[in-house]
Amino acid sequence: MQLNKLIVQTRVRSGWSAIDLGFSLARVFWLRACCVYLIAIMPIYALTLLLDKQYIYLPYLILWWFKPVFERPILYMISRELFSESMSIKRVFSDFWLWFKPSFFWIITWRRLSVYRGMTAPIMLLEQPDSSAYSKRASVLTSKFSSEAMWLTVVLYHIETFVYFAIIGLVALFAPEAAYSLFEGLYSDDVQRNYYADIIYLISITVIAPLYVVAGFMLYISRRVELEGWDIEIIFRNWMTNYREPIDQLELNDDHHLNGVKK
Repeated sequence: MQLNKLIVQTRVRSGWSAIDLGFSLARVFWLRACCVYLIAIMPIYALTLLLDKQYIYLPYLILWWFKPVFERPILYMISRELFSESMSIKRVFSDFWLWFKPSFFWIITWRRLSVYRGMTAPIMLLEQPDSSAYSKRASVLTSKFSSEAMWLTVVLYHIETFVYFAIIGLVALFAPEAAYSLFEGLYSDDVQRNYYADIIYLISITVIAPLYVVAGFMLYISRRVELEGWDIEIIFRNWMTNYREPIDQLELNDDHHLNGVKK
């Protein structure tokens, strides 16, 4: 880990300041992160198309449950970009097993329901501890930012829902009949799956995912900065770099002086 290549300023931050930094960083990589998320989610979405049309809620449940898997490539990408390592979409998916395999079982079982998921996801992906070590590590990291991590999950979930209905409202504004068709049949005996609603749901979770992942990651990074003193280490390294040349020159002068004495 090369701290001198960090693209953000390292200092001790409050939880809300870390989330704000995460939102700012997410906007920088937002388009690429959305593309990565869509590519990751499409195989599972394609499988849900094979379900019987009567199961209108099951596809949404499946897509919601596997969100941590779809968020993995964004987290992997931003964890490299944060240290000035360029990550193209092609490279992210060429490293598929590096972000897909670690702790896969845990993120789709009981850890899926953790309200601190945004902050603890980097532990499972980047540190890859065993079960007992994970519990201790997560306890230490979330001990200070637990409230912020919880509200990040709750608030962005509601914003995601708001975006979903906002898009429907936008459709209703310009095409009322199309908006009505989104709800057609929901209250009748012949309930059918509406694929337009599927697309709107995919859009709503895709546009919010980068914000959630990067904000949670910055909570994780900010906590590590505080616990491990990254800011102090970077200051020390910069000090060593700035004074390296004078020190080298001093050593060179001493060598010349000693050579002159010997002669």
